[in-house]
Amino acid sequence: MKIFNQKISLKHVLVVLALLFISNGVKIFIFYYVRIKGDIDFYDYYHHITILLFSIISFISVFVSWKLVNRIDTSRTILKFIKVYILSFILFNSVGIVIDYTLWMTFNGDSYDYAARFFNMLTITIFFSDVFALTSAFLYFRQSQKAMLELEQTEKEKTTLQSQILQKNLEPHFLFNNLSVLSGLAKKNPEQMEDFIDDFSDVYRYYLKHGKKQLAELKDELSFLKNYMNLMGKRFGNTYQIENSIENTAGFIIPCSLQLCVENAIKHNKGSEGNPLLISLSRKEDTIVIQNKLNKVDFTLGTGTGNEYLKRQYQINFNKDVIFTETDTEFIVEIPLISKI
Repeated sequence: MKIFNQKISLKHVLVVLALLFISNGVKIFIFYYVRIKGDIDFYDYYHHITILLFSIISFISVFVSWKLVNRIDTSRTILKFIKVYILSFILFNSVGIVIDYTLWMTFNGDSYDYAARFFNMLTITIFFSDVFALTSAFLYFRQSQKAMLELEQTEKEKTTLQSQILQKNLEPHFLFNNLSVLSGLAKKNPEQMEDFIDDFSDVYRYYLKHGKKQLAELKDELSFLKNYMNLMGKRFGNTYQIENSIENTAGFIIPCSLQLCVENAIKHNKGSEGNPLLISLSRKEDTIVIQNKLNKVDFTLGTGTGNEYLKRQYQINFNKDVIFTETDTEFIVEIPLISKI
């Protein structure tokens, strides 16, 4: 069901209503008892002051209880709401006894009947129990609504990031560069054209197949990276080389992660036939490490989209961090592996 355009569980509403019915039922009994046997003087300002203070304390008790419960319980179950309600009840009653004693001794100066005043305070606590229920429900539903909005925002962000990276991988300059290479092969090395077209097709097929998937097998990513580097080899010769020491290919990784890191190394660093840029891949337990020596080019138009994509995707989907480290001599990326889907 919806209340004020917010989805509210019927079970949650029933719990709140049940607490309200119980507390108000007790109130009706108290009113009846006070009418028959009560001796409260309406014109005695002591009662008005205590009611005002207890009204304020009832709200404070709920907010303090909410903060305390939130520290130890991060869930959004109905049990959390009940915990806040019960703790508010106990906290209000405990603080109320202290205040009642202070006010009684200040305004009346008589001896304090601890047993009688305790039961009187318990009655007042029950009297305010609907405040506990309604305020707790408000805080609980507000947190639930906030969590739903954050989830919706996260889903939108995931979709946007996926679209950005797919667009990046299929952007025209990559296509044009490879078509230029293909044109050059047709003139100079026609015998290499078939292999180039196979690698080019495999790379684009992988983009289209895995671009919107959450995870891909590490072995598939390594195979894809090999095809991608074959294309780079046709374009740059031996100026960029991959050294892969990964033997254990178990696990999953976000699609195109390795390619993004290698592309970043190629874009921001220069190599030559005599002094190629070496990009090494290794595995340390459940982490893939990509590192390269720094030999920065003088100018690039990098936007950081690839790195930001990796960071956000791992944080949003798996609550894991991709670590980027730049020293004076090398750049290192550490990508966590996911053990299973």
